[in-house]
Amino acid sequence: MTTPTVLVVEDDPIMGESLQLRLRLENYNVDLVSDLCAARKALQTRLYPLVLSDIRLPDGDGGSLLATMLERYGGCCPPLVFMTGYGSVEQAVRLVRQGAWDYIQKPFDLDALIQRIGEWMPPGTHDDDAWFGISPASQALEQLIDRIASLDLPVLIQGESGTGKELVAQHIRARIAAQPGARHDLPMVAINCAAIHEGLLESELFGHEAGAFTGANKRHHGVFERANGGVLFLDEIGDMAMPVQAKLLRVLQDGQVCRLGSEKDLHVSVRLICATHKRLDKMAETGAFRRDLLFRISGVPIHLPPLRERADDIAWLAHRRVQTLNAKTGQSKRLDPRFVSWAKLQPWEGNVRELFSALDRAYHFASDCWVRWERFGMPCSNPGSSTFAARAHNVATPLGDYLARAEREYLTQVMSEREGKMAETAEVLGISRKTLWEKLRRHKIAT
Repeated sequence: MTTPTVLVVEDDPIMGESLQLRLRLENYNVDLVSDLCAARKALQTRLYPLVLSDIRLPDGDGGSLLATMLERYGGCCPPLVFMTGYGSVEQAVRLVRQGAWDYIQKPFDLDALIQRIGEWMPPGTHDDDAWFGISPASQALEQLIDRIASLDLPVLIQGESGTGKELVAQHIRARIAAQPGARHDLPMVAINCAAIHEGLLESELFGHEAGAFTGANKRHHGVFERANGGVLFLDEIGDMAMPVQAKLLRVLQDGQVCRLGSEKDLHVSVRLICATHKRLDKMAETGAFRRDLLFRISGVPIHLPPLRERADDIAWLAHRRVQTLNAKTGQSKRLDPRFVSWAKLQPWEGNVRELFSALDRAYHFASDCWVRWERFGMPCSNPGSSTFAARAHNVATPLGDYLARAEREYLTQVMSEREGKMAETAEVLGISRKTLWEKLRRHKIAT
């Protein structure tokens, strides 16, 4: 991911330089200008992912800047966030209604501002080769993989479904292939132990000779043979039946594999990587998994944390996915920053796989350049969605009408509790002020 560039429009040199320095320390590029004329020239040369502007400028104001951006970009206008003093808050609110993204009130905490900007868009990474994420846990994982690539030890990857276990295995293989003297075309053979019936799994692992059993019409080379000299990835090893576990343990101990129906042992040498979403240590305690096999395959244990425990990766992953989809479709869509704010509140029981699924739907159903989750509804993991659906089933109204009515009632309730204060209401609801204005206008709720 390239480092994003923020356009900062600020005529106060001390404030401008402070923002520029802090943003650069957070790994953003910054174009700093001091007036409306310079801002207009900058907007002609680059599509900025974010414009941060003072509302009062020497040669104009925020309204003129917003008009320029709306005229140039229309419905695909980049996020424009105003910095405003107490005396111009009302003007900032009007500009948000007209199409600005948000506003922040001076004086503001720089740390809080950086956190907000991180929700609007992710920073660049100091490591251009980052592939798993930018959170501390993800960066530590990448460093660990670099270390273990040179070690002849089996690797056990454990984590919930959708956390990226196969992706990690592929990168381990790539790091091994990059070692001095290693084959650049190092083979990697993968097999999902949960997807193959117990009666056939042994044949898939070790191979068989012609006539070894009914239907075995010709010799079959198992994955150990096919991966000889390379990497063997056994996915979902926790689903392997006990009899096959015993035979696998013998192969790993002796380095010898014997095809079914054969009396000849074959020497094999593979770098073994196993993965599972199950707790093998708990299974070993109950006798559902061989403890000696667990010791054998966990030379280097790797635990992949669920997405909800590394929320810092969500924005990075989401933007990266949109970039991938743009490359496939030849389009130039952008991720609505409010998608990221919403995504950080979700449990993502399916982890990265579920996040990508939600993004793919939102991307393909977007009618303009912005990828918004509202365009296709909430992913099914949303805690409240099943409750809404159950209630809707008992009434004679369409689901869309029911959800709209429920949203209107809840907005009215929260607005009343907060005495009509927009900022407090938006904060309680976990949405931006602009989104709140749009919802109030859509539901015709008086402010």
